[in-house]
Amino acid sequence: KQWYQRRVAITAGEHEPYLKLLSIFSHGRYSNYLENAAKLPKLSETETTKLRILTILRMSINKRVLKYSDMLSETGLNSSRDLEQVIIQSIQHNVLDCRIDEANEQVFVNQISGYSVESGEQQDYLLESLSRWSESCRTVTENMQTDVDTATNKLKANMQETAEFSKSVEAAKASVKKEKPHREATSAKSRKRLA
Repeated sequence: KQWYQRRVAITAGEHEPYLKLLSIFSHGRYSNYLENAAKLPKLSETETTKLRILTILRMSINKRVLKYSDMLSETGLNSSRDLEQVIIQSIQHNVLDCRIDEANEQVFVNQISGYSVESGEQQDYLLESLSRWSESCRTVTENMQTDVDTATNKLKANMQETAEFSKSVEAAKASVKKEKPHREATSAKSRKRLA
């Protein structure tokens, strides 16, 4: 309750523009700043660059391929060269891993650094992505279990065939041993007759 009272006091007081600016840095985009620039404190060059980088990161949450035209619009930049400089700064600060396709004026996002996810659409997207990932893991696990079961059954069948083959070899050996004395006796009789 005390925190809420302080927030109400800040919101209603002279610090309201700073609170709105902080909110834009936390959850908004540079275009949100431009829409309200007259009511907000002026940004330094460093702050402007940071907000533009955050804008690109927020755009990357929902899309893995970003068009220059969309990024130019959201960052308030006028040239592709300026946009590429901001993207390169993002890469150098290790907050964005991407490939720039200058010929087609687009950026392929591989990974973005973690930061606070704003409510609503981004949370839904994050939840949907995690659900897809979970389903994919479940499918892979089921497929692996099927493969393990198939391999286990083949191994059991091979072991049974090997055991049956060993039994038949042993039976054949035993049969040969039983017949051997009889053959030798028959062979000796045949030799006597011939002699």
